[in-house]
Amino acid sequence: MNAAKPNAETAQPAPRKKGTNAPRIRLTTSQIRLTVSALGARMCALELYEDSVPNGTNIAIGLSDDDAYMAQDSYIGAVCGRYANRIENSRYCDESGAEIRLVANEGTTHLHGGIDGFDKRIWAITAQSERSVSFTLTSPDGDQGYPGTLVTTATYSIVDENRLRLEITATCDQACPVNMTSHAYWNLTGKFDQTASNHILQIDADHWLPVDDKLIPLDKPKSVNGTGYDFRNPQRVADMLPNATQGFDHNFCLNGDRGTLRQIATLSDPESGRSMKLFSTEAGLQFYLSQHFNDAMKTENGMSLHPSGGIALEPQTYPNSPNRPDFPRPWLKPGETYRHLIEWEFY
Repeated sequence: MNAAKPNAETAQPAPRKKGTNAPRIRLTTSQIRLTVSALGARMCALELYEDSVPNGTNIAIGLSDDDAYMAQDSYIGAVCGRYANRIENSRYCDESGAEIRLVANEGTTHLHGGIDGFDKRIWAITAQSERSVSFTLTSPDGDQGYPGTLVTTATYSIVDENRLRLEITATCDQACPVNMTSHAYWNLTGKFDQTASNHILQIDADHWLPVDDKLIPLDKPKSVNGTGYDFRNPQRVADMLPNATQGFDHNFCLNGDRGTLRQIATLSDPESGRSMKLFSTEAGLQFYLSQHFNDAMKTENGMSLHPSGGIALEPQTYPNSPNRPDFPRPWLKPGETYRHLIEWEFY
């Protein structure tokens, strides 16, 4: 493909029209083919090429079209922002002590950036080549309650034949909390009408965050030792469920230094022999075994999603960190650049 490089500051995508899909881009190697969309800078499919399946097997859940993504409101595959995960009571105090009120979209809670989060926006394609594509979005001052104009770019790139990178950067002209991630859902069997709970998961985390009934973290991080949240060694997800007293929609406090790209998790499927290594520069990992998929949610080939058909592994800072000074810093100030690297390696 020829490079297309409009100015990132001024490029404005056309508004979304019902019944049409936003532009989609494919990046291909000998082992993988990635399909991404300008709607939410979203991963729509990740196909693996194998000797036994020469036409490829899609392991990243995607819906039939853009109308389905908008109707189902499940963040599938999207880049979530300005703040992924939850902020309690849709409010926080800035560093001067002034209260900032955000848009609530999960009861009284602000989730994944609000009612009109980045997952619902058409991002501008600001750079494109055979091995990468960049999407850029401008979020104006007051957007969903956040102060300042924020400009963010999400770049998908092929770094090896079996390795994919997502780099998310942002700047803002006023201080605000920023926490962005990929909300991809994985089922390594490629059979999205079947549960993903038979997958084997390993997470490099000694602690996790128990939550209240609104999924807001309680108190301090707790040791995973002796709980259903101990994935320090590879564990079958279904085997851990009986001792996972709150199910699986929790932040794991990752080992290693924030800001350093490191392996944080491994997901594998005994049935197919496929596996995925996950790398990130962030402090936390939200692990969610889907529970809300339903028959109305269909893939491009018409397959209905199993309620627990996907596993979301979302690297990010800790939930509700704008209200928790004991949690990793979420603040982006003028003159600073937010940068989050995520990489996936497939076998």
